[in-house]
Amino acid sequence: MKLSIITVNLNNKAGLAKTVKSVVQQSFRDYELIVIDGGSTDGSQDIIRQHEKDIAYWVSEKDKGTYHAMNKGIAVARGEYCYFLNSGDYLVNDTLFDDLFKMDIHADIVSGNVLKIRNNGKHRTIRPHDKPTLHKLCIHSLPHQASLIRRELFDEIGMYNESFRIVSDFEFFLKAIVVFKKTYQKVDISFSYFNLNGISSNPSHFPLAKQESLICLKNNFPDMADDLVEYRYFYVSNIGQLIRLLQQKEKLYAFIDKTVGEIFKLKKFIVGK
Repeated sequence: MKLSIITVNLNNKAGLAKTVKSVVQQSFRDYELIVIDGGSTDGSQDIIRQHEKDIAYWVSEKDKGTYHAMNKGIAVARGEYCYFLNSGDYLVNDTLFDDLFKMDIHADIVSGNVLKIRNNGKHRTIRPHDKPTLHKLCIHSLPHQASLIRRELFDEIGMYNESFRIVSDFEFFLKAIVVFKKTYQKVDISFSYFNLNGISSNPSHFPLAKQESLICLKNNFPDMADDLVEYRYFYVSNIGQLIRLLQQKEKLYAFIDKTVGEIFKLKKFIVGK
């Protein structure tokens, strides 16, 4: 089997229905759908039962959080690759996986684009790194909603760290690519629409995300952790994002960089006087 699609859900009946529908309508059939429900009380099980013939495995019981639920899905997955599409997220079209596997898919981790849905209903395309490095992954990780992960990597590297609520996928990609040197492939194809209602997108959880990021980096890169976490959160700040946008406009960035340099020279000259 080529692909295990793992969907985690908790009390998101409408979102689960949209997610499952986008999967079962795929023209590609060499997959299994695994649904891990955290004991929902909103009728989510009704959606699961409606599609029971399309679902290879499902369970509805209390769990210890999102990453525990994802690990439960990995434990029963039989596909060559695992793909995580949580409830509320949905695939871009009905031919996605046929289109994807017509390409030369060969790496341990394969990442494409994810479409983040804004509150106004419009979306923004988030593209993965061409060549992810430690510093690039600290700026932004790979989107699990647009990444295939070879199943055997979880046996070799370990599953998601259940002590974290937000950054376990960030830690896994860091370990897989930077520490274990697993192969990576970028594909120019959009996988899914990603809803911004999750815990990692909620501004009130940013302090927790920063705290977990520091712990994660200290666990894996102890000598660099403090600098890396500051680097990570500078680049996701407003000024950091502005710099990244300016860098895409090379001539404008060069002009501003030169102008700022001249200003600092002038300041030094004045202070020196």
